[in-house]
Amino acid sequence: MQFVINIKDINALSDIEITAIYTRLSWPDSGSDSSIQKELDKRYLKKIGEPHPSMALALLWQDGVLVGWVGTRPWPEKFKGRAVTAQTIECFVDPEFRRRGLAKLGLLALIAADKLDRDAIVSVYEPGVVRLAQQCGCKVVIYCQP
Repeated sequence: MQFVINIKDINALSDIEITAIYTRLSWPDSGSDSSIQKELDKRYLKKIGEPHPSMALALLWQDGVLVGWVGTRPWPEKFKGRAVTAQTIECFVDPEFRRRGLAKLGLLALIAADKLDRDAIVSVYEPGVVRLAQQCGCKVVIYCQP
């Protein structure tokens, strides 16, 4: 079994990566501004020409198949009543590969590559990701309910 983590910017994905994330490795577009499907739409499907912000992705490959991703990007949030720029932690792992620590490995890879600062504020959008962030040493974690 071969396991590989590649760190890439969302603006530099291959067709295989885009297709896998869009069709198998994301929740259907909920209309949220932070939806990964909406981000892929703007960059690759609709090809909206505006400059697109970076988002670091740890792409999780097992035996040549993309099985998950963990991403981070700056995002405006409210913290203790004031506007801040937090780092998001967003992730999705194929249901068949969950509960194996892959999201944790992806987040640790982003931290090791200096794409996420554990000492800065991070925001998460799923309750289970709060624990993931804390396990990886993130000190201030904001849970933002959708």
